Amino acid sequence: MTSPHHRHRRQGFTLIEVGLSMAILSIILLVSVQVLNQTQRAWKRGVTRVEQFREARTAFESITENLRQAILNTYQAYQYNSGSTPTIPTSKTQVPSKYIRQSELQFVTGQASALLPGAQATSLVTHAIFFQARLGLSDRTGYEALSRLLCGRGYFLMYSGNDAFRPKHVTTQSSRFRLWEYRPTAEENTIYAVKPGQWFLKAPANVITASETATTPADTRPIAENIIALIISPQVTTDDAALKNTTPYWIAPKYAFDSTELIYTSNDNPQGTQHMLPPRVVVTMVAIDEASARKLAEKYPETMPQLVPTGAFTLCENRQKDLKALADKLRAEQLNYQVFSTTISMRNSKWGLLR
Repeated sequence: MTSPHHRHRRQGFTLIEVGLSMAILSIILLVSVQVLNQTQRAWKRGVTRVEQFREARTAFESITENLRQAILNTYQAYQYNSGSTPTIPTSKTQVPSKYIRQSELQFVTGQASALLPGAQATSLVTHAIFFQARLGLSDRTGYEALSRLLCGRGYFLMYSGNDAFRPKHVTTQSSRFRLWEYRPTAEENTIYAVKPGQWFLKAPANVITASETATTPADTRPIAENIIALIISPQVTTDDAALKNTTPYWIAPKYAFDSTELIYTSNDNPQGTQHMLPPRVVVTMVAIDEASARKLAEKYPETMPQLVPTGAFTLCENRQKDLKALADKLRAEQLNYQVFSTTISMRNSKWGLLR
C-alpha cells in the first residue's frame, strides 16, 4: 500500500519536467519577441514611408480635386462663314449657315517644354496641364465669400534651386524637382484677353522670389518637392472607346489635348473634340523621398539629374513600358520612390454630345 508521503511526491514536478517547461517557455517568449520586433519594424517603416510622401500625397489630392472642377462653359453660337469660329454678319440680311460649338476657355495638356517654351524650358520635365475652374481665388478684400469666381489653374514640374523661398537662417542651397502650381487670381485671369495658349505662358517665370510681398504675391508657387514625373493622359470611357472600336486614349495618343483645336472631325461631327472636355483624365505622379533627393544632389551637383528616360511618356501606348523603365532607373540609382495614380471623372464633360 502506498504511503501518504509517497502520494504527495507524485503530485509535484521533477527537475527534468521543470527544466523542459522553462525551455519551452523561453522558446515561446523568444519567438514572440522576434515577431513583435518584426511587427514594430514593419509598422515604423510604414509610418516613415507615409511621412516621407505626405507632401506628395497632399499635392496629388490637390491636383485631382481642382482638375475635377475644370470647365469650358461651352455654348452654341451662329456661324456666318466657313471657318471654325463664329463671325459677325456682314449685313443685316445675312443668314447664319449653322450653329457652332464655342468657348473662350481652354483645357490643355501636353509636354511641359512644348507648352511653356522659353528660358525655363530645359528645366521642365514630363507633362503640364492648364485649365479654368470656379475656384474662387481673389486678391480683393471682401471677395472671400465669392467661392465660384472663375480662375486659371495649372501644374507642371521644374528643376530649380531654393534661393527664393528658403529661410534666411538656412544657408545651404538645394536644387530639387518641384511640382509647381500656377494659380492667378480671378482679377488676373487673362483667358478672355489673349489668344489661346498665351494666358499661362508666364507661369514658369512668374514664380516666387525673395522680394515677394504680401500685396504682390507670385502666381506660381511650389506645392511639393521631389516630384520627378507628372503624366497626364486625357481619355474617354471604356464604353466610348468600344463604340469607336479603339483605345480610351484615342483623343490624346501623344498625351497632348487642346480644347481649342479643330481635330478628329467627321461627317456627323464637323467640330470633332473642339471645345469639349475629355470625360476622364488619368493622372500619374512619381515622387522620391528627401534622402534620395540628397543622394542625387551629391551625385549630380552641377546638372539636373536625368531620371526620366529619353523619349518616355510621349506615346500613350507605351505608358506601362515607360513607367517600368523609369522604375528600373530609380532602382539603379538606389532611390526610394512611390507612384501615385488615379482616374478622374470630369464633372463638366459633355462627351455625350459626340455620340
